[in-house]
Amino acid sequence: MSYFAGIDIGTVSIKAALLRTNGDELPPTEAINRAGFRVMGGDAEIDAGYSFPTLVSEYRRMRGQPIDAARRILEEILSLVPQEELKGIRIVGAGAKLVGGILGANVENEFKAITRGTEALYPDVRTLFEMGGQNSKYIRFERDRAWGRMGIADYETNGDCAAGTGSFMDQQALRLKYEIDEVGAIVQKTSKAAKIAGRCSVFAKSDMIHAQQKGYLPAEVLKGLCDAVARNFKGAITKGKKIEPVIAFTGGVAANAGVVAAMEEVFDLKEGELFIPAYYAWLGALGAALMEAEASGGETVSAPASIRNHEQVDQFPVSDPLSMDNVLLLRDRVKPYNLPDDGQPVDVYLGIDIGSVSTNLVMADENGEVVYEIYTRTEARPIQAVARGLAEMRDELGGRVRVKGVGTTGSGRELIGQLVGADTINDEITAHKTGANYIGNKLISSEADTIFEIGGQDSKFISLDNGVVVDFAMNEACAAGTGSFLEERAEELEVSIKDQFAQLALSSSSPIRLGERCTVFMEQDVNSYLQRGAKKEDLLAGLAYSIAYNYINRVVWGRRIGETIFFQGGTAYNDSVAAAFSKILNKQIIVPPHNGVIGAIGAALLAMDKMKNTEGETGFRGYEIEDVDYSLKEFSCQGCTNFCDIQMFDVEGEKTYWGDKCSDRYRKQAKTERKPVIPDLQEMRNEMMFGGTLRPSNSGPTIGIPLTMYTYERFPFWRTFFENIGFSVQVSTRTNKSIAHEGIEYTVAEPCFPIQVAHGHVAELMGMGVDYVFLPNQVNAEAFDPAVESHVCPWGQTLPFVIGRSPFFESRSDIFIKPTIRFRDGRKSVTEVLVKLARKYKILRDQAEIAVERAYDAQEKFQDRLQDLGQEALQRLKESGEPGIVLVGRPYNIYDKGVNLDVPSKLRDYYGINVIPMDFLPVDEVDIEDINNNMYWSYGRKILAAARIVSQFPNLHIIYLTNFKCGPDSFIKHFVNNASGKPFLSLQFDGHSNDAGMMTRCEAYLDSKGMLRWWQQAPQTASL
Repeated sequence: MSYFAGIDIGTVSIKAALLRTNGDELPPTEAINRAGFRVMGGDAEIDAGYSFPTLVSEYRRMRGQPIDAARRILEEILSLVPQEELKGIRIVGAGAKLVGGILGANVENEFKAITRGTEALYPDVRTLFEMGGQNSKYIRFERDRAWGRMGIADYETNGDCAAGTGSFMDQQALRLKYEIDEVGAIVQKTSKAAKIAGRCSVFAKSDMIHAQQKGYLPAEVLKGLCDAVARNFKGAITKGKKIEPVIAFTGGVAANAGVVAAMEEVFDLKEGELFIPAYYAWLGALGAALMEAEASGGETVSAPASIRNHEQVDQFPVSDPLSMDNVLLLRDRVKPYNLPDDGQPVDVYLGIDIGSVSTNLVMADENGEVVYEIYTRTEARPIQAVARGLAEMRDELGGRVRVKGVGTTGSGRELIGQLVGADTINDEITAHKTGANYIGNKLISSEADTIFEIGGQDSKFISLDNGVVVDFAMNEACAAGTGSFLEERAEELEVSIKDQFAQLALSSSSPIRLGERCTVFMEQDVNSYLQRGAKKEDLLAGLAYSIAYNYINRVVWGRRIGETIFFQGGTAYNDSVAAAFSKILNKQIIVPPHNGVIGAIGAALLAMDKMKNTEGETGFRGYEIEDVDYSLKEFSCQGCTNFCDIQMFDVEGEKTYWGDKCSDRYRKQAKTERKPVIPDLQEMRNEMMFGGTLRPSNSGPTIGIPLTMYTYERFPFWRTFFENIGFSVQVSTRTNKSIAHEGIEYTVAEPCFPIQVAHGHVAELMGMGVDYVFLPNQVNAEAFDPAVESHVCPWGQTLPFVIGRSPFFESRSDIFIKPTIRFRDGRKSVTEVLVKLARKYKILRDQAEIAVERAYDAQEKFQDRLQDLGQEALQRLKESGEPGIVLVGRPYNIYDKGVNLDVPSKLRDYYGINVIPMDFLPVDEVDIEDINNNMYWSYGRKILAAARIVSQFPNLHIIYLTNFKCGPDSFIKHFVNNASGKPFLSLQFDGHSNDAGMMTRCEAYLDSKGMLRWWQQAPQTASL
């Protein structure tokens, strides 16, 4: 008799399958039950070419002990099967390599094992959804016609985020005091659901608390959690994937009826299209056992003895001990503020910083000294938080102070600004920079060039160059690397986050290396280490390292970190985190005094700056803001799966919003009195290029030109050419959410966002029913330096082939017109290629040559007009002394409003900025050899030439528009400072639909350049 075992060791649970390949007898039922196994039956009739009985274990949680769990399950197997009859063991799952190495057993890829198990039990399944403890999977099956076996046509899995996994559900259910096994039955009893954030555990916790405060019942909150998990599985795991019934829903979460119902609703599935296999958690184990049986030589294994004899030595991975040697604490250099003894009121300026977790208020005197500070919880009620703070200031200071000006900042700055009568409302980057630099100049005679700011749910990174904000980043939908992350772990470890955490962490001699983990997964890791005997202080030190690593790798993410680093925000009260930063970076970390309220200090200083320069009267309404007439409306934002609860306030006719966790989607944009003095060059260019219409131009065959990529530069050329050989030109509509979404869905690889958008434009043209789609294989551009190449990027060069290989286009790629064009080779070469192309459509050579000549003429006329307009704009700036922003970048980043979130227009409309795109400048006439003598990227040469032009004009500055994953730009950006001699702002777009983060960066940069605070200086008359 021969038995074969498959063991699936996941991150949370362990499962086993035991096959008997000859003979029908099984061990006695009593022995099977005693061992915790059962006989497979029901819908699990195995179709593997032969028949044999199969046993499966119970679903067991490992509690962070995979080796012990494997030892126990093997002992149970050997209580049923004589060791000489156990002919093979195959291990699968997250813990397979660890346990397989001890056993000397075969380790199998879990996707292959699941596929084999599914093929054996459910051969009609075409799609599989799996939700496990920390891993979620999507697999689409396809039967190989030649081989006759089931194979994997497509697959996906989750990354380091717990959204869409069982652990996310586990943690949230426990917060509500429910066992996870109870959730399904409870949820089935209610039809109402609270809106819960699904993209982050920390955000979900906040939403659950707020939902209960609003009166939602536990069952309704739990149903909201089930919906959140399903939404995130669809958004994170199956995005862009083909879903083909029959669908098997597997993994431990499949036992939760609430999630099953939510999955059916989210995927809009009909009855019977999704089913839960009887052995929903055992397919990997079964597949592993089958594969072992099919590959085994029939020899008895000795593996059980090796794990029985294995002694687990808990040698934890450790980091260097934390040290304060390279941390400069400035909090001891300031003394408490003493009001004058004569009782005379002190003139003060009030700064208010309204954040998602904390609300901070500061009163500063005319020298910038902090008179009074408050750090309090926002608790989703910003008005009440500010009202409490103002009431405390009134009670504590009474008539001893006189408020001369008020500034607000933070995510609630517009709302509170309206309520309190703020004199200035500033972005948080400018406020934090202002506060940090004031303290730096006063206490250490040095300004920050880098600011780490970590709050409760928000983390920010600010990079400064001579006081100018040149880069900014913040966390988006993940709270790993924030204060809440540490707070939750401290609570679990029964340690006070204030003082005790840092004291214990700094006493550790062996900080445990926990790595960068989602807050849900980190909780499990910490519990596992505790069970294995780890010391509390070592875990706390490891957590301090972890938040620093999370911040550096998720927020900073390769950006330049300077030498004067200020660490501020509420988390900076924890000295162990500052010590971790200093160890990781091997740089001094400066913790300023009042670190939790630096933004409020900056807001107060900005208010003082304005009021002193304008000599105006403050608009401060007084300490009792509850007396202000306002109305409140609440709704749920549908922008992403966080479903943020938004509060809309109407204050004397001014609508403001609060509550968005995702870059303040509803924030009202700041405006200034400044008006542009040059015309809207972008709109003028758009009108010149497209001639006022994008409709078909004549009655010939219709050729669709995607309004994307190099179309934004070459459209006059291609439109003229095709119309002159008899085609009717149809252009896709401007990039919108639908086109972008379709593009992402249809993209097979992971290119930059503009390439994904291009897929959507091609799809739209096909949907219009065009006869052909024009996708040129453009290799390079005209060369203005014969010694240097002039390539366009590899993705742009290969665009027609990339799109043609997408399954959504492959069957119709015959309508693609994709000539290989090398503009660098000159007019004669291009003409020959296009004459040859025209011949395919029965166009005579003479007609084609004339079409090419006219195309070149149209392109040159277009470019000449741009140059004329650019010269006129420069002359107007010279005469007026007004500053201007030159936009540098690729045409599809500068001109595609769906890609750049229309930021260029908003610079003009919101801030009155004079905007000049770089192709209005004479870039072809500029020598950049001293900057880079081998700039082989065509757009790279133009970008550096534009930067060189900016260096010649004191009133011109640069904003670089680029996109995430642009390889050439990541290289080119390093040369821009050298070319311009000025700090520049880089905006990197990646498909997110919220523009607030980008506009906040712009606002801070413009403020740094002196373009927003009109009261500081009159228009300059220096010559350009």
